[in-house]
Parts: sequence; C-alpha cells; structure tokens
Amino acid sequence: MKIIPTPASIVEKDTTLALSAIADLRIADGSDRRIVKIANTLKREIEELTGTSIRLMTSGCAEDSIVISHGDAGEGYTLSVSENGIEIKGQGAQGAYYGVQTLRQIIHEYGDTIPCCTIEDAPDFTERGLYHDVTRGRVPTLKQLCHITDMLAYYKINHLQLYIEDAYEFIEYDGVMSAKDVLTAEEIIALDDYCYENFIELVPSIATFGHLYNLLQSEKYRHLCELADYKPTQVYWLEKMAHHTIDVSNPESIELIKSLIDQFIPLCRSNRFNICCDETFDLCRGRNAGKDAGEEYFKFLSKIIAHVKSRGKTVMMWGDIALEQPDKLSEIPSDTIMLNWTYEKDPDENKVKAFADAKLKQIVCPGTSSWNRFVEELDRSEGNITKLVEYGAKYGALGVLNTNWGDFGNICSFNCSLYGVIIGAEKGWNADGKLTPEFEQAASSLLYDSDDVNMIDIIRTMGRCERTCDWMEFMYWFSANTVEGRTTELRLDADKAIENIKTLDGVMDTIRSVSETDERFVDLLLACRAIQLMNQVCLRINKVEGYLDGEKILAGFEEWLDGYRVAWLRDNKESQLELIADFVREISCMNV
Repeated sequence: MKIIPTPASIVEKDTTLALSAIADLRIADGSDRRIVKIANTLKREIEELTGTSIRLMTSGCAEDSIVISHGDAGEGYTLSVSENGIEIKGQGAQGAYYGVQTLRQIIHEYGDTIPCCTIEDAPDFTERGLYHDVTRGRVPTLKQLCHITDMLAYYKINHLQLYIEDAYEFIEYDGVMSAKDVLTAEEIIALDDYCYENFIELVPSIATFGHLYNLLQSEKYRHLCELADYKPTQVYWLEKMAHHTIDVSNPESIELIKSLIDQFIPLCRSNRFNICCDETFDLCRGRNAGKDAGEEYFKFLSKIIAHVKSRGKTVMMWGDIALEQPDKLSEIPSDTIMLNWTYEKDPDENKVKAFADAKLKQIVCPGTSSWNRFVEELDRSEGNITKLVEYGAKYGALGVLNTNWGDFGNICSFNCSLYGVIIGAEKGWNADGKLTPEFEQAASSLLYDSDDVNMIDIIRTMGRCERTCDWMEFMYWFSANTVEGRTTELRLDADKAIENIKTLDGVMDTIRSVSETDERFVDLLLACRAIQLMNQVCLRINKVEGYLDGEKILAGFEEWLDGYRVAWLRDNKESQLELIADFVREISCMNV
C-alpha cells in the first residue's frame, strides 16, 4: 500500500470495501472540532469519487459507515477497514486526524474499492517539522502557505517554522522593506489559525543576532552593526548571506532585538520561540575586535534568552555557534531546545552526541538540499536526512526539523523540493524507515500522481545535471570577477555540461508525457530549462565552441522568464523576482 509515512503495522485481508456503499460518516460525541473538519473533507472527497451522498452524523456505530472516535491524548491510531465499514480510533484527536489522512491516501491509491485491512500506527518522534525560508528571495502568499500546511498535515508533519530576517512588517524596517517584500501580521495570525486547525504548531522564528543585513545597512541602525562604516563589497545575495552581526557592546542593540521579538511573539499561539542566533560571522571582527568571540556570543545570547523567557516562551535556537564552544554549553539554560543542523551527505555523528553529552534537549535539522539550486539534489538529501535522523534517535533527540532554505534568491520552487520534505516526514515518523524503491514509487504517486513514470528518479537525474552549473559557485565567481575586481576561473567539465543539456531534453519530454499543465510539472519543466540555460552560460564563459552566442542565450532566458514569472507570482509575492530576472539577463551577455 502506498502510504507515507509508512505505518508501523499493516495487516491486509483478501476482501474489499466499496466506498459507494458507505451511507454515513459518524463522529463520536465530544470529538475535537478539528476532527469534524477533516471528516467533512473526507466526506466530500468520497462523494466526488463515487457520485453518492454521505450523511455526516455525530452518533454511534452502524454498518456501512465510517466511524471516527478518539481518546484524550496521543498521535497513534488504529484504522480498520472491513466489508461492513471503516473505523478509525485515535489515541487522541491528533491520532484520529492522522488516521483520516491515512485513509485518504488509501483512497488516492485504490479509488472506490479499497482493500480490507487493519493498520496500527504511531510515530517514533513527537517533533516532526519543516523549517521554510521566506526571507531570501520568495515571500509566499498566504494561500501558498496554507497549501504548504495542507501538504505537511497530509504527511503527518506537526511543526512548521518560517525563517524571517526582514520579511515581516517590523516597524524598524519602515522605509527599508516594501509591501511586496514582507508578510503582514494578519497573514501570520491567519496562518497560525490554519496550522492549528490541522494539528500543526506554527513556531515563530526570527533572526536576533546575525543575519541582519538589511536592518544594519539602513541609515537608522547602521551604528549598531559590528562592522563599523561597512560598505558592501560583493553582490547583494552574498552580502545578505554573510553579514551582518549586531554590536553586542552597544546597549541599544539588545533593546532593538527585544523590540523585534515583542512585535512577533503575539502572532502565534505556540509557547516556543526560535531566536536563531546562528552564523554570527562578524562577531569581534569590528567594533569588538580583540574580545573573545565565544564569551561575547554567550553574554549577548543570555540577554536574548532571558527576554524571551520573560515573555513566557521556551527558547529554541540554532546550535552551530554554541557547538564551537563546548566548554560553555553549561551556560545555556537546560530548558532551551537546540536545533542541530548539518547538511553533508554523511553528517558528523559527534555533533548530535555533543548536545546529548551536555544534557541539552535537541532537535536534529537535516535539509532538503534544494537551496542554491533550481531543483533538489536527492543524492545528498537522502543520506543527510536518513543518517542525521538515525543519530537523533540514537542520542534521544526530541525529533526532526527538516530545513528548506532559500539561499541566494530562493530560485527553487517549493514544487521542486517536495521529495526532500517527504523524506523528512517518513524519517520523523519512522526513524529506521528505509528509502526503498517501493517508497519512491509511493512518493511519485502521492506527490505527483504518477504511477507509470517514477518522478523521483526524474528529479534525481535533474539534480545531477545541475552539478555542472552550481548556482552558489557561479554566484561567488560572478561576484569576484565583476563587483570585487578579482579574476578567478569558473570550473567546468565542458563535456559533462553538454551531455547534461542533452539529457535534460529527454527529461523534459518525459515530464511532458505525464503533464504539461499541472503546476507541479510546470515548475519542474521550468527548472529543467533553467538548468540547461545555466549550463550554456557556464560553457560560454569558458569559451566553448558552439555556446558563444550570448544573444541566443539571452533570448532563451527571456522566454524562460515569461513562464518563471507567472509561476513565481502564482505562489509568492513579487519579493526579489526582478533581481533574479536582472541577474540572468546580465550573465547571458557579459563579456568573456
């Protein structure tokens, strides 16, 4: 059976049940209102499939019915399908909700006639989350954020965070960011409500230490930047990634951070707050030069933590900088939840062991490996997510927060990172779950409605074709050879790049054979074409014969931009779309 996450136990029988025979959908008295809502969704889907009408009732058991009930608490559930009807029993309301999601996936596979079976299921981890970047290129619309929430709920993910530096209407950003660049308070509140209705905790997350580039480059707050009188020396996206850290010695700094926190805390019902505090690259390299960076980090960190705790919230934070000072881990309050990230294909087990040894609670944070790319790279994400989650299970982690970053413009559509998200869902539910060919087929069917073509294998091929035109490597090369005035080489396997361009022609033909109009496939086709064009740009820069016509490449990018712009604005605010458009135009015809 094609169910993700894979249930703990499935016992199939030789008989079947025709959904068209179902007359009633009965919800036990006293059920959580959210169960009524998901039951109504199930009712509507069955009616659309069978053409029959089902009564939604709040009463006891009966033949030819779907009966949903739940206890007081728990995410586990039992789903029983017999010739006479369906029964879903949840340990708690959340368990019943997940039982319905499993039934929906069974119906997705089998249609009107489903196999009789008994499924008993419960997750290995209580924390199963997605961390989604909304600040480095794409700012999703509320509609898209709700769509993402629906997907997470379908795969039993119960935790969502949005990464925000400047993509919110903080008063400090007045005149710095515009409406097209930010989410509003109303949108965050509406998303929080929507997440709650789907048993997902929306945990607020904002940058409070490093990664404050636009704020600390503004006229009003540049005096709080660690790097005094800093002038950008690289292209925008590199600057935004690498800088800026706040001046920890200025008393105004903590008051500024408190203001950001206080504006954002009331928007979400969660009792937790992620202060980030990662990648403080500039600390003690400017105004505080000569001081001990580790000591200054923990001193300022303690002020941020104290303020968040004074607001009644449990602190979450990225663990990368803290891990560099293992002797100071005891200074972190024991109720702090460390978010332990690493993105290598073969991650370092000792990073997870370190927090366990320090008796600090942690959540392991692998990644979809979709950033700096037009499509996710499965050869890395599969190993990264699998192994890091297994280490988390070994060392008693609370769970998994799978990250979906947007470095350097967030060029990757969410539809081009779906499999990495689903691996996180699978491993969060089943720590020892295997990514078998059967799992890939289930993912292809559930994510892309494709049973005949293994779309996961198609995406794996796309990711491999992108290696010869790595967006991040290209960005560093471009910055060095234009803005910075340095001369560097752009490494390229020209024969492989040419082969990849041809391979992608076949890939696009295969995708079109499945669908040319569905949004998921439109986005994959746009990614294929972008990878082809970027390979052509890299070949041109390396002066490879047959790829020297910049005007031809520009024409290709202009045609691509027409579709890319439509797809972007379908799901996102304008945000940094035109920065990407200007960039690809510039690289198409630059002097080589």
